[in-house]
Amino acid sequence: MKKLCLFLALTFLFLSLASCSSGIEPVPQDTKSEVTTTKKKTEEKTEEKILQEYDPAEDDEINVLMIGNSFCYYYVEELYNIAKAVGIKMKVCNVYYSGCSLKQHWTWWKLNESHYQYFETDHQGRRKIADPTNLKYCLSRENWDIISFQQGNRSTKGDLQVARDSYYKYLTDLYELVTTQFPKTQIFWHQTWSYQVGYDKNGVKMVDAQQQATEAKWQEEFSIMVCKDFNMIRVPSGSAWQYARQDSRVGDILCNRGEWSDNAHEGEEGGGQYLNACVWFEVITGQSCIGNTWRPDTYSLGEAMIAGLQQAAHRAVSESRG
Repeated sequence: MKKLCLFLALTFLFLSLASCSSGIEPVPQDTKSEVTTTKKKTEEKTEEKILQEYDPAEDDEINVLMIGNSFCYYYVEELYNIAKAVGIKMKVCNVYYSGCSLKQHWTWWKLNESHYQYFETDHQGRRKIADPTNLKYCLSRENWDIISFQQGNRSTKGDLQVARDSYYKYLTDLYELVTTQFPKTQIFWHQTWSYQVGYDKNGVKMVDAQQQATEAKWQEEFSIMVCKDFNMIRVPSGSAWQYARQDSRVGDILCNRGEWSDNAHEGEEGGGQYLNACVWFEVITGQSCIGNTWRPDTYSLGEAMIAGLQQAAHRAVSESRG
């Protein structure tokens, strides 16, 4: 009798356990796949963004990233040294590709293509960090205080509406990209300059004085329009060039000279690089460049020219602030 009762009890326990286990349904394979896919998408989305976690102004070093072409390539060492002379720590970096347009920058960002050279200039000097590389890598290098854009020289035919129709689509996309990922960063627009009067290295006439003045005026108007429409800060290099050209201590000699003369890019001995650096320094720091004591040791400008360049930069920046 005891054995029969024990057998019945074990049978009842077994049946109860079987009934309970049958109520636990396994996770369907489709659900597992959906969870995995969602997680993967979330990870990919997070990876695509370089979200700014803190205010870059809390750091004692000003980090500047210039996205452009050869018109933001040459004067960064001068800018670093002018700032250093008054005790300002600065890192100036370039995303550089020769002749690169706003459209090309945006296209390469979407495709994540690596075509750029990336340079950093700080207390270690100017160094090429990556070549070739992509815009995402360059943006991820620092918590940027300043990011700047610029369009190539002489690329808009002098019509503001044509320029707006041609460039605003790409500038809008680039602006939204950086302001979304770097909400505390200041966005600058670099106003380029008109060609030097005269001939290129092949003897082909570039512009005369009237064409130069007309183009310079258009560059200024276009930059003002861009900064108003996009709430950017203007770097009025082109305006400073015109003031320097009118100064008897400087003249229209700001471009490259000698073997590399091209009547377009800023030169060392001509003063274009130093002038651009002074303009950038004033816009970034809010301090006047007049009286700055740093002098380039690889080329000579002369004190009279230095004074003329400093005053041209100061006038342009002061007027741009209204």
